[in-house]
Amino acid sequence: MRRIHDERGLVGRQAITLMILIVVGGLAAVDATAVLFAKLQASDLADSAASAGATAYGPTKSASAAKAAALDDLRSQDTKARITRFTVTPGGTVTVTVRKLASTLIVRHVSLFRYFGVVHDTSSSGP
Repeated sequence: MRRIHDERGLVGRQAITLMILIVVGGLAAVDATAVLFAKLQASDLADSAASAGATAYGPTKSASAAKAAALDDLRSQDTKARITRFTVTPGGTVTVTVRKLASTLIVRHVSLFRYFGVVHDTSSSGP
């Protein structure tokens, strides 16, 4: 009789623990997906900005015009993304590095994980 008395509430505690684990795992999955999509978007943004920069550099041979075209292209697609590095080689190849913040639920609020919410991607385009 005493053994039955000691095990009261055990199923309830296990159910609550399981629900908490499911919620935490779900939030982690959502954040991981947001980071993955941000990486894919940063890659597309870098490709597009590099291509726009290379297209502008071709007829003008002006690095500032190429950078302005790359920035305009980037801003037209995503106002929150930033170009962190921009180079033009003498041959006309434009290399752009784009930085994008992932729109996550937890990662951006926990300083230990903030590094994972910032994605960078580099792309080059030439004549």
